[in-house]
Amino acid sequence: MTALALVGNYALVAVPNLELGSTVLFVTAYIFGAHMAIWSTLIMSLLFGIINPWGAFIPQIWISQVIGWFYIVTVGSIMGRSGSNGKRLEPRKWELAITGAFVTFIFEQVTNLGYSATFGVPFFLSVAAALPFTLIHIVSNAVIFSQVVPMLDSALSRQLKDLIWSTDSEVKVQMLESV
Repeated sequence: MTALALVGNYALVAVPNLELGSTVLFVTAYIFGAHMAIWSTLIMSLLFGIINPWGAFIPQIWISQVIGWFYIVTVGSIMGRSGSNGKRLEPRKWELAITGAFVTFIFEQVTNLGYSATFGVPFFLSVAAALPFTLIHIVSNAVIFSQVVPMLDSALSRQLKDLIWSTDSEVKVQMLESV
């Protein structure tokens, strides 16, 4: 998932603020939980920060991005929790669109704050200067979340269900049966 998030950040790099990495991190938390998503976020963000096509590694900006991505994975983890019946709740596409827009808005504000603090620019000027890019990011992530989250969830659940959703006893039985 880390590699997919990293590729998601590079795949659309020609268009500023159009990216798939946030969606992949959200899905990682949604399916696998916060623990895996936090590690994926740290590894992906460090690699992307060091090899960033948009410029040099700036620790304060990197920290603000990590905080924003942690917010996204926290929301993904909460949304991915199982209900009282043991099944995961499946959000509708419009709910995912709203979620994508909202978490992206928060991410943008956190990174604007990081930019403001790093370069001594008043926060409202950072927000104003970033507005076109913020709008692109929010709208694109609303669309991407609504379309990509269900597809990734379905594909990963189908492909990996026997590897990660089995209990220890089920795995032992399967191993004994295969002998």
